[in-house]
Amino acid sequence: MEKLKESLMLRFAELNSPSTINSPHVSSVIHNHLKHVFKSFHTPTHPPYHLMINRAMKELNDKSGLTEEAISEFIRKEYDGDLPFAHETIFRIHLKKLCMSGELVCIDDGKYMLVSESEVVGATFESEEKDKEKEDENDERRKKTRRSII
Repeated sequence: MEKLKESLMLRFAELNSPSTINSPHVSSVIHNHLKHVFKSFHTPTHPPYHLMINRAMKELNDKSGLTEEAISEFIRKEYDGDLPFAHETIFRIHLKKLCMSGELVCIDDGKYMLVSESEVVGATFESEEKDKEKEDENDERRKKTRRSII
């Protein structure tokens, strides 16, 4: 909030005489108006999402994997009051990023596991499953094409 106040003060000084802006009254008025406009201006202090997700995975430690809801609920309980309004959306984006980077894997029933745990269980990546399905579809097409040619 202080940086925003300083920025406004500098901008105000550019538009008006410097002696006016340096008065304590003007500074106080700007500060009070900022508090009024930004009532819930709060910078979260929680760790980055990837760390919160990893912590949830490790502490809940379910060998069959964790649902998206279970992970999110753990994060909500641990960091209550410090999460952004759009927590669910941000959480899902980070969950997908972790899957794409290979740190997490989504197993068949929609549960998530850390890669080191999933290797033991033998889970497959979603993209590997999709690639296998595409290969099977392509094989079927080739067989149909061969039959129609013959």
